[in-house]
Amino acid sequence: MNEEKIRQQVILEYLSGEVSLRTLATKYNYNHNLIYRWIMAHQRLKKKGKLLNPGAVVTALPELKPMSTDVGWLQEQLRLSRIEVLLLQATIDISDEKFGTNLRKKAGARRS
Repeated sequence: MNEEKIRQQVILEYLSGEVSLRTLATKYNYNHNLIYRWIMAHQRLKKKGKLLNPGAVVTALPELKPMSTDVGWLQEQLRLSRIEVLLLQATIDISDEKFGTNLRKKAGARRS
């Protein structure tokens, strides 16, 4: 693959929103700052309407997976989630009693 094709591929992958700059840098063995500059240059050209092939930027949306319609399964998952929340709250209460703390309290910004 030549340099320009790799650059276009990297830009398209980043604009798809599925990968980060650092992941692309590792995948293609480039510095993440260089990839960032490519993307910013691409965005500037796009804003000015000077892209050679603006249609190439449009990527297909991922297919949606069908949702489960099993109401019984969903109700069981909800029940289990509620039990988990109750257990976590009880754990916090026990910790507060044992160690004399208040884990639910917001610490806020520290003053110097």
